[in-house]
Order: sequence, then structure tokens, then C-alpha cells
Amino acid sequence: MEYMLESGTITTEIEMKAIEYINAGYQALLTFECDDGGFNWWEGDNPGNAILSALSIMMFTDTKAIYDTVDEAVNKRTAEYLAAVQQSNGSWSEETHLHAGNESLGASSLRGTCYITWSLAYGGFGDMPAVAKALTYIQSNLPAEKEDYTLAMCANALVQAKTGGSLVSTVLKDLHDKAIVGDGTVHWGTSGDTVMNSGGGAADVELSALIALAMAANGSFPQDVNGVVEYLVQSKDPQGNWGYNTQATVLALKVFLASLTANPGETDAEVIVSIDGEKLDKKTFDNFNKDVVYQLEVTTGLEKGDHLVELDYAGTGALSYQIIGTHYVPWEGADLPVGPLAIEVSYDATTVHVDDVITATVTVTNTDESAKGMVLVTVGLPPGFTLVSQDLAALKAEGKLNNFEVMGKQLILYFNEIPAGVPTQVSYSLIADYPVKAETGGSEAKYYYNAEVKGEEESQKIEVLP
Repeated sequence: MEYMLESGTITTEIEMKAIEYINAGYQALLTFECDDGGFNWWEGDNPGNAILSALSIMMFTDTKAIYDTVDEAVNKRTAEYLAAVQQSNGSWSEETHLHAGNESLGASSLRGTCYITWSLAYGGFGDMPAVAKALTYIQSNLPAEKEDYTLAMCANALVQAKTGGSLVSTVLKDLHDKAIVGDGTVHWGTSGDTVMNSGGGAADVELSALIALAMAANGSFPQDVNGVVEYLVQSKDPQGNWGYNTQATVLALKVFLASLTANPGETDAEVIVSIDGEKLDKKTFDNFNKDVVYQLEVTTGLEKGDHLVELDYAGTGALSYQIIGTHYVPWEGADLPVGPLAIEVSYDATTVHVDDVITATVTVTNTDESAKGMVLVTVGLPPGFTLVSQDLAALKAEGKLNNFEVMGKQLILYFNEIPAGVPTQVSYSLIADYPVKAETGGSEAKYYYNAEVKGEEESQKIEVLP
């Protein structure tokens, strides 16, 4: 919403809907505050998690920019919590509790300390003694650091706290020299996990966005910032996100917001879209609508085979574009992904009567010894059945399941990790409510912070007789 406000592309209807969503999300986030003033993964947890507490300050600060009802006392309590758990040498230790893979928060205390320092300065707490102690720790340990993600995090902390000088310039110059330059794009590749335990393409987006944010805030290497913007535009997934990952998407949007000030650009252009030589539409862009997403859907005339899409651009400005193809494949003809995660859902009966109770068993297998991190399992719930949630609550109490929730006709299961070589299995009951011929819906297991690695299983048929 802040991006749309800054770019002048928001409408009254969109703003009202956005405020509705923001208010709901804000109220939900408040429920994760712990008794000690920090924040943690689940409602009712205590003590707080330092990294998540720093993340909450970032989120509430961003929310405050466009939603005046944010309670500043919440951020103040969180900042005081972070100061209370700071180490005597000015650092914060990496978090290892609750979410498996939190140890990547990271690979050293320096990474976690930089993120928390960045958050405190970003939230307006830069004058706290805790920040001064942290900056001393960062400046002492930064020269020996070699890992790019941690360097980017440190650069943002120092720039946000308005300190660092030549040290920041040196770090950003070193990162500039490591950039991967493509045809109009700039990005960086990761060699490890990110602050949110992301990997793969999502991790590259996070790292590239972090470096671009530091460069933009420091007024350095504007050509790199522009190149990252183009890289982000080209790497957006079909759902409009980045890497199917929340943190990567948030950082990407922050880069776009920063780029508005850094390089607004003059635009006066006409674009003609054609397919196989046939003109489909013409659109004019200027400074008023250059940031508005223009979408053209083609639903007919695309038979199997090759097709030529042409964009005839005339005028000034640097607009970006993306071509996405979507299609439906029935479960019977789908090629299920092959990888380290596999999921199997079985039912002890698929033809039952009303009021019968059936048992569903979910088995998740991991074949990668090096894989780590929370696994999110989504299981389809067949229509006409009631889930016996007490079964899952008991598994959670026994520690076999981290958490669960029902969203519509899907059951979401959270596992801290799936140990390699040993299948993880949970069972729960379903009560048949009324006669129906139904399908369960597909099921999926994926890493929470690296959703590109996943296993799927096709939908199954279940019949309930009178």
C-alpha cells in the first residue's frame, strides 16, 4: 500500500480494502506478543524470540507509516525486551528454539546482531545504549566477515544507524565487485541460508534485495540498484510473489519503494501487443500510470505449438514486462515433483456410511541428510466430513506435531523438521456427516522457507453412503 501511495497509483476502493486487511493482520500479530515483551512463533509462547521480535518492530514501523492506529508502546516494549537479552559484548546470540533451522539466523551472532540493530534503528530506537553497544560489536567483527548475506545485513544496520562511513563504503564496493550482471539485470547468488532460513531462488532474491536496499540508502551504485529492480521484475513468480516466499517478497517490495525516490524516470510511451502478427491491444503510459500493472489475458486461439508474442514499444521510459502461461492439468495426467520430500495420505476406508469414523494417515519422508528447517504439510479435507481435532491436539501435546490449523477445506500441519531416512507419520479421524461422492483434494509437503522443494500427492475419491 505504501508503494501505491508513493507512486500515486492507489484508488479509494483499493485503499479501503488494504486498510481492512492491514487492520486484521495487525490485530492478529498483536496476539503473538509474549509476557516478556518479545514476540514468538506461536500464541502463548514465552520467552520471546529475538529475531522475530526485531522483525515485529520492522513490520509495525512499516504499518505505522500508513496506519495511524498502531500502538507505539508495543514497539517500545519489544525494544526494551531486546535490550534486556543483549549479550554483554553488545551482540545477540543466534536463536535456536522452536523453529528448526533457526540456527541460520544465523551462521554467527554477527548476522543476528546486525538484523536486530537494523530493526532498532529502523524503528526509531537508534539512540538506545543497546544500539551503541551493538554498533561497536559490528564494527569490530565486520572486517573479518566473508559471507555476503551477513555483509549485506551489516551494511543495512550501519547505514540505518547513520554510522560506518568508509567501512560501509568498503563493504558495498566489495559486494558490487561480486555482482552477477546480466542483460540489464544485477543480482547476487547465495551460498547458504538466509535470516529466515530460505534457500534457492528465494535466497538469491533476499540477498539481492538486501544489498540494493543498503546501496540505495547509502546513495551508492545506483546502476546496481536499477539492475536489481529489473532482476526482481523478471524473477517474479506467476502468483505475483518472489520465490513463493514471504520474506523475499517483502524485501523485493521494499526495493521497489526505495527505487521510486532513487530513479523516478520520465515516461511517455505507447505499447502495442501482438500474437502471431495479430494486434491484440494498445496501451499508452505516462508519468501518471507508469507504475500501474497493465494486464492482458489471452484465453483463446492458443493451440498447441509455438506462438510469437511481440511488444512494440515507442517512446521514452523504462517499462518492464512479464509473460506468464498458465494451464490446467488433471491429477491423472500431472507429473508430480520428484525431490527429497515425499508425502503419502491414506484412508482406512474410502466407502463409508453417514456417522462412520475413518482414519487418515499422513506420511512424510525426507531423503536429504543435509535438509533442515520447518516443513509445512497441506492435506485436503474431503467435503462432507468433520475433522476430529482432538487427535491432532494430542499429537501436538506429545511433541510429534508442532502446530496445526484448518483453513477452508485444507488441513495445515507444521513440523519443526522431518528427519532424513525415518518417515514421519501422523493420524487423525474424520466423521462422515452426509451422503456425498467427493474428492479429498491434493496434498503437499514443502519446506516453509524454501517452497520450491516439495512433494505432492494427487487427490483421492471418497464416497459416503446413507
